[in-house]
Amino acid sequence: MMARRGVLGMLAGGAAALLSGCGLFGNPSYRFKMTVEVETPDGLKTGSSVYEVETTGSRDLVAGGKGSRFTSRGEAVAVDLPDGLTLFALLKTVAMSGHDVLPVSSMVAMDPDFDYDWMASTKKIASGDGIKSPAEVPAGYYPMLVTFTDINDPRSVQRVDPANLAASFGPGIRLKRITVEVTDDDVTTGIEKRLRWLSQSDDGGLDPTMGVTATPTLAQQLSFLDFRRK
Repeated sequence: MMARRGVLGMLAGGAAALLSGCGLFGNPSYRFKMTVEVETPDGLKTGSSVYEVETTGSRDLVAGGKGSRFTSRGEAVAVDLPDGLTLFALLKTVAMSGHDVLPVSSMVAMDPDFDYDWMASTKKIASGDGIKSPAEVPAGYYPMLVTFTDINDPRSVQRVDPANLAASFGPGIRLKRITVEVTDDDVTTGIEKRLRWLSQSDDGGLDPTMGVTATPTLAQQLSFLDFRRK
């Protein structure tokens, strides 16, 4: 009898594991790696970061989301360039306002049928069925690019034009492409080793002195969540 119960327990556990893997229990999720490639006089420079995207059902229909919403974990891509400068690709895109929109870049690039249905695209990318991976991110869905004149001072952040990196980094510096691909690698961590001010808080603004203003600076518009989400 004990042996029979043990076998039944193993079968039940195996069935639950299979159902869970199919997304019948829990929320669908996937991991993707974003890689930023920059051409320089010293050769090609690259940086990458791994993110995890999870989608849940929701009654709030926002931005054509069709009753679902997503969250993500990861940190900004950092690309080391000549003269000690660094390019950062943030966790927000230039196409949409607000935080936590970088996953849209992966959905647009990898899901040929993407139509802002977060749940459908998450399930499709998680299954690997009919997707493109690796895939190039369209320019309209690039992450916001920034750099710092003083990497130890978050208020020195400056916007970088993806079509004109030379204006920020000097002659011969050009963005080649940004790609995404599905991966099982661990979510990237450790950006606070570059940006030490991130270790001060899990959330906050790049300019803590921000007051009410009609013309906020870039530092006043960005937060720590644009660089790292746990």
